[in-house]
Amino acid sequence: MGVPINRLESIWPQAEAAEAQSEVRGRPWSNRAKSWERSLEDLLAEHPKLAIAAAAAVGIALGWIVKRK
Repeated sequence: MGVPINRLESIWPQAEAAEAQSEVRGRPWSNRAKSWERSLEDLLAEHPKLAIAAAAAVGIALGWIVKRK
């Protein structure tokens, strides 16, 4: 008997090809995430009062939701 035929080969890439593609794709996401992190840090540094107010609002909202259960 031969090797079974995979009818989805044309749709799903083989494991080796998927690993190679994920390595190539991983780099731009890493760079993009670092860029977002830097821009968020800059925003927080420029507006510290707004950051504290937003954190407090999120904390109050989450506390209210947890309390309701």
